[in-house]
Amino acid sequence: MIEAMATVTLSIPRARRRERAISDYFDMWVTRDFDKLDAYFAPDCIYEQSNGHIYENRNQVHHWIEDSLDHQTVTTWRIATFTHARGREGQPSITVFWTFAAKNDDGSDDAFDGVSVFEFNRQNKIKRVREYHAKHRRDCPYKGE
Repeated sequence: MIEAMATVTLSIPRARRRERAISDYFDMWVTRDFDKLDAYFAPDCIYEQSNGHIYENRNQVHHWIEDSLDHQTVTTWRIATFTHARGREGQPSITVFWTFAAKNDDGSDDAFDGVSVFEFNRQNKIKRVREYHAKHRRDCPYKGE
């Protein structure tokens, strides 16, 4: 058993399986191979992107992915940390800090840091994802003061 956030005790094998599902999902974007998506996402999942778009089921998530693959090539989606917790209804939840980079079909590049909150259902499928992002390049406007 591992303790996460000092108040939640989790089963290591189940926690690692959930981490693997998230890692595999991020890797799917880089490899452009989404064959395992249905094994990880619940049919009634909700996915909230950091740009405000919301997909209300797995079919909509598939549609979004297909559209995205036409316009963007993800070059990296690197995970920095996993933080385990319990969600509003006691279900397992993992907060993931990450860095994302992609090449767009117009020749521009995207790079940003982000946080995703993944909630899992009783079947250990991803039930909800909420994404947040920040600029990758940062500065310290008052450095030296």
